[in-house]
This record gives sequence, structure tokens and C-alpha cells, in this order.
Amino acid sequence: MTEWILKNKKADLEQLQRELGLSKTVCRVLANRGITEPEQARAYLQPKQAALYDAGLLKNADAAGDYLLRAVKEKRKIRIIGDYDVDGVMATFLLYKALCALGASVDYRIPDRIADGYGMNMRMVEEAERDGIALLLTCDNGIAAAEPIKKAKKWGMEVVVTDHHEIPCRTEGNTVTYELPPADVVVNPKQPGETYPQTGICGAAVAYKVVCVLYEKAKAIGSEAEKKQLLSELLVPVAFATVCDVMEVTGENRIIVAKGLELANTCSNKGIRALLEAYDLTEKTVSAYHAGFLVGPCFNAAGRLDTALLGLELLLCEDEVSAKEQALRLKELNDVRKQMTVEATKEAILQAETKMSDGKVQVLVLYLPECHESLAGIVAGRVREKFYLPTIVLTKGEHCIKGSGRSIEGYSMFEKLSEQKELFLAFGGHPMAAGLSLEEKNIPELERRLNEAAGLTQEELTPKLYLDAVLPFSEISEELMEQLTKLEPYGNGNPKPVFASSGVTVTGMKRIGKDGSFLRLQVKDREGTQVTGLYFQDADGLEQYLTEEFGGEQVQRLYQGRTAVSLTLAFSPSLDEYRGQKYPQIIIDKYKKYVY
Repeated sequence: MTEWILKNKKADLEQLQRELGLSKTVCRVLANRGITEPEQARAYLQPKQAALYDAGLLKNADAAGDYLLRAVKEKRKIRIIGDYDVDGVMATFLLYKALCALGASVDYRIPDRIADGYGMNMRMVEEAERDGIALLLTCDNGIAAAEPIKKAKKWGMEVVVTDHHEIPCRTEGNTVTYELPPADVVVNPKQPGETYPQTGICGAAVAYKVVCVLYEKAKAIGSEAEKKQLLSELLVPVAFATVCDVMEVTGENRIIVAKGLELANTCSNKGIRALLEAYDLTEKTVSAYHAGFLVGPCFNAAGRLDTALLGLELLLCEDEVSAKEQALRLKELNDVRKQMTVEATKEAILQAETKMSDGKVQVLVLYLPECHESLAGIVAGRVREKFYLPTIVLTKGEHCIKGSGRSIEGYSMFEKLSEQKELFLAFGGHPMAAGLSLEEKNIPELERRLNEAAGLTQEELTPKLYLDAVLPFSEISEELMEQLTKLEPYGNGNPKPVFASSGVTVTGMKRIGKDGSFLRLQVKDREGTQVTGLYFQDADGLEQYLTEEFGGEQVQRLYQGRTAVSLTLAFSPSLDEYRGQKYPQIIIDKYKKYVY
């Protein structure tokens, strides 16, 4: 059962209203995000005008710039080694574009998700040696590639690592020893002694900062105006990467996302604009939702079902016709990926329900041999959302079992897997997500150990729904919606505001959508204001809940508009436009029976 929590952080709301000219409701949302002073609020509300942190503050970025500049000037071969997700592809693209603009001798490689696995490996180092590469430059990977880097160094290559993942470490008693790879330079905001003000930045942002330092050092090379313009436009891929890698949209990340998304529709990148056109976004303001749930997943789909090079080639495409064709190809791949995900998730949920039947399972370890291994993380996330348990989905790879995990607050998956590292062929990740590979015979042992060591309390296993305010339906207006848009971009760390209304009377209900998977409800709050409520989640689940609480006959009458039931709703306000008129409506997030 979800715990509903109404935020009520202390703040002088009247002062905020006077100083900012915003409604009390919006000022309450600001206060709930810890923004309680007018000056602080102005900075938050105008992220596009704020300055980014000095790139030189990032530890070792200056040294990385020196290595790259020397390689550029001496025309030595540079090879970028990226990753197959959105962050890795965007980082590879921006490094390649930036180095090409300086006249560098540079190319790139992105590992194949299935054949190579994550990050730089021995095969890629061997290929680089055969190709006469002088400098290997990683992005969004490399921090855990100690052995391949050791081999590259032995063969005389320079190695610059730019990454943002957790630093490998070992713990002996109370002593933690971090194990950095033997690269010439490591740029990673998670490393010991870091001096950057915000450590939670994505791999593309780390790469971007290195480019900023490089361009500052390369003033004598190329046009300063062109470099400045390129640095501005490269904020677009960094913004997409920040959103898609689920970085907190706070501090500098908020500035990057706001500025980058603002430029998306007017940037010179034909690939990005073609993909926006494929989703009919060319005349719209690109939001973090568009980046995270429409455009970004297309790059991930390419890396999952085909090759991430398709996404990179789209970003590098200079021909509009070709860009449109390639964008449609990525969109088609994403549509296929979505259907495959739906089918795999159904299987995973059935397996999870069986495992949970005894009430003792705290960590779900699900084995789906036929699931495409690239979908394991997505499916794990869906299962985690449904049952609010740490979830690992394992699939049968070509040579071993591969899997991805998604966690909940209070359970560091990376740490818990580290405790069982002898069971794995490889593993890595973050507190909230991890990837791993192991032998099939070790699956039962992994499941047993993780559950025995879980130690999660009932409080930790209870999902929390945080509400910003109680909102009467009568307050939903164009003015309120315009003010709420000032709080964007939304995302991790800056969630979309969620409001509540108790004692809502539901007077009618209708199935909508192509296959009837959504619901339209007629709802009226206790003040008597009636609006339309839309529910875009599990319509069958809501119908089943109403049946359990009020009976099947009542539900049928609801569909006929002949009865009413009372609920408490969590929702986002919205406006529906019909024949030039705008009408208030709500997008329902959660529901529960109203208790008098």
C-alpha cells in the first residue's frame, strides 16, 4: 500500500507571492523543492539565463585538454570509444564534432551491446593498436576498464578516460580503497579529491566540460566564433543525455537541460531535427518528457536491437533527406522495442507474482531466457514500479547469463552486488541500477544470497507518494498552467508537481484509446466543480480496484453514468482545448477509496 505524504515545507508564501507574482499554489510547490527565498526562486525560474560552472573546476579536465591539444597539433590518431546508450552516443558525437572542428585526426568506435558488452575491451584495444592509434579517449565508460587500459599503455598508447560511473573499490573493514584505471588522465566527478561543484552529471556532460577546456586552450586553432557557436549547440545532445541518463535536473543540470532543449528545434543538427519531425515536435517546445520518453529512447532502441552506430550516424548526417529516412528507421526500431518490452514485462510480472506468493521475497531475481538481453533493464524497471521491490531480470546471452537490475530507495544495488561479486563474471553500476553477467548455475545462489542479505524494513518497502498541495478543481486555469510551466524542465530531482483532492465524486466512466486501455472519468470535487479526469495507466487495474471496493454492479452503473463513488485522487492539472475553448481537466496519477 502506497503511503500518501502531503509536503508542507516551511516558507513565507506571502512574501514569495508578492516578490514573484505567482499564485500561492505555485509558491507552495517552490517551497516544497526547498526554494524559499525570492532571489533563490528567481534563479530557479530562469535557468536559461544562468551561467554554467567553470569547466576547469572538474578535476583533471585541464590535463585532459593538454593531452588532446597535443594530439591535435601533432596530427596523431585519436580514437573515441563510447557506449551504446543515449549518454554514450551523445558523448561520442560531441567529442567527435569538437575534435573535427579543430582539424584532429579522429575516429570513433562504439561497442556492440551483445558481442562486446559494456565499455572498452581487449578486442577494441587490439584493433586500435593495429590501426596505429596514438590516443584512446573514452566517454561514458572506461573507469572499470583497468585491464584493457593497462594493455593499451603497454603498447604505447595514451589513454584519457572521461566517465561518470562509480569508481571501482574494495572494502577491508572500515577502509575503502578506490581503484582507478592506469590511464594517463581520469576525468570522473566521482573520483576522490573531486573539485567540481556538482558530481551528479552524465557522461556527455563530463565530455562537454573537457571540450570546453580544450577549446580554451586551442584559441590559436580555428575560428573563435565558430567554436563558440558549436559549444552552444552541443548543449542539445548534453541535455538529451542528462534527461535520458536520469540525472537530477537540479543545479547545473537544470541549466543544461533548459538551454539545450530550448535550442533543439533551431539547432543546425539535421538528425535531431528530423527525429523531432518524426514525432511531430517541430512546432512545439521540446520538453524533458519528449527527450526522455520519445526522442531519447530511439537512440537506445538502435543500440538494443541493431547498432548504436545508427543513432550516431543520424547525429552526423548532413543531408536532410537521408536524415529523415534514418530518423524514421530509429522510430520504427523504437516501436518494435516497445512491443517486445510489453510482452517480456507480462512474462516477468507473472513470474514475480509466483515468487512473491509466500510473502518472503524482498529482491526479485527473474530469469527470462527468451527476452532480448538489451531489454532486461527496461523490464526490471517496469516490474520494480509495479511491486516496489529491487528487481533483477536475467536473460540468456550467447556465452553466459546477462542481466540488469533496478532498485528502490534504501537499497544500493551496486553495494549489494559487490558483496556477492564472486558469483559474477562481471558487474557494475549505480545504487539504483546495475548490469551483470554470470554462469547459469549461479542464478539460484544469487537469488538466495540477495534475499538473505536484503534486510529491508517495512518502511523501506512502502512506496511513497509525495503531494505538493490540495488543489480545488476551480483553481485549474490558463494562468495556473502558464505559471506551472515556469517550473520546467521536470525530471529526477525536480518532479512534475502532483496535487490531491479528497472526497472526489466519480459520476461516470468510459473506456477510451485505440484498444480501450485508457479511461475517461467525470469527477466532481467537494466544492462542486466538475471536470474530466483522464487515466492513462492500467485501466484494467483501476476497474478491478473499483470492483473490489464497490462491487461489480456499481462499476457497470458507473460506465452507464447511473451511480457515483467517492475517491481520493492524486493528479496533475491540465487543459483540454476544443473548438477554440479551453477546459480544465486532470491527469490522474494515483487513486484510493475516500474514507469519511
